[in-house]
Amino acid sequence: MRLALSALFVAAVFLMVTFITNTHDEELHPFLYDYMTERFEEDTAARNAVAAILLNYRMYDTMFEALILLAAIIGMNQFLPVPSELQSLRQRDAQDLDQGGDRT
Repeated sequence: MRLALSALFVAAVFLMVTFITNTHDEELHPFLYDYMTERFEEDTAARNAVAAILLNYRMYDTMFEALILLAAIIGMNQFLPVPSELQSLRQRDAQDLDQGGDRT
């Protein structure tokens, strides 16, 4: 039951994010792109434009993406059954099948 609720929650969040993404129309102005690509060496003293943008201009964005990944890993550890629970579920299913019962 917990696994089904978790899957339902993930599907609902996916649909909500997809809906918001598809209905959100924003026109981006290229002035920020032009500034970053033309002046990254002066601003950051980095030779590589990708490293300059990720580590200097978008440092907080990159850190929060890592934090979200960590939260997702912790959430998966909380919601997924541990191996001992899986073993007991398998044994119970095997007993139900041996008894001729249908476990629904």
